Amino acid sequence: MPAGRVTCAGIAWSQPVGIERVEVRMDGGPWRGATLSTAVNGRTWRMWTIEFDLGPGSHTVQSRATDAAGQVQAETRTDPIPDGASGWPATIFRVT
Repeated sequence: MPAGRVTCAGIAWSQPVGIERVEVRMDGGPWRGATLSTAVNGRTWRMWTIEFDLGPGSHTVQSRATDAAGQVQAETRTDPIPDGASGWPATIFRVT
């Protein structure tokens, strides 16, 4: 993708309480709050988006969610693996 403004998007889920917040960081930088779609109820996925201004090169985006009960997604994965509720997902991509 070309350098400049890049939109990152994803989904979060925490049944049955729902998602309160999603934070995203780029290249290990500070966490920033993503924009969330309207909550339907505690049993539905919540979409999120956030934009970053990026230069050329390899970048890593990570996200973490906080549910409506205040439980923050744990950094490390726990058994049984894969367990989508634990571990901060990361995606590596290249900007040209």
